Amino acid sequence: MKKDLRVQKTLHAIDQAIIALLQKKSFESITIQDISNEAMINRGTFYSYYKDKYELIESYQESMMSDIEQLLYKNITGSSFKDVDERHLQETILQMFQYLKDNRTRVLVIANSLGSASLAKYFSQHMFDFYKVKSREFGVELDSETFTNYLITYITNAHIGILLKWLKGGCEESIDEMALFIETFTINGVFKTVGI
Repeated sequence: MKKDLRVQKTLHAIDQAIIALLQKKSFESITIQDISNEAMINRGTFYSYYKDKYELIESYQESMMSDIEQLLYKNITGSSFKDVDERHLQETILQMFQYLKDNRTRVLVIANSLGSASLAKYFSQHMFDFYKVKSREFGVELDSETFTNYLITYITNAHIGILLKWLKGGCEESIDEMALFIETFTINGVFKTVGI
């Protein structure tokens, strides 16, 4: 169901307000009144959408992760990793980087508000779950459950580190270069090393 145009405009005004305020002051020092003034809405209007500024940022985080998970689960399918078409996998990685580039401001708002470590933990947990599901789905059998957990932790934390470095650096490298880095480090690197 499509949102009412007034709702869309209000949410957009709140988005723009938090982005503008974060360029002037720290997240901790931003008040709901600051956001309301910047968005040219009253505090009651803000509270009709969010209970506080943390819920606003969490909504960004949840929306971003939902979009990324949808992209990954929809595009990476099969009964084994070898079933995944290499070109299709590359296209999925490119789409993910394009999504992140298109939503760079929101991702950085999350990182600046909750801290990069908190964003990394949130992202890593979701990606850990994704890799766990896919490793079971693809019948990946490694030395042990402990080894698998550490491997997935290593991969997810490496990915979030790369993504944040790229986003914070202004996305200077093309999405093609970034996709090649992920392919080189993960698919041709870690995955091949452990025999996936």
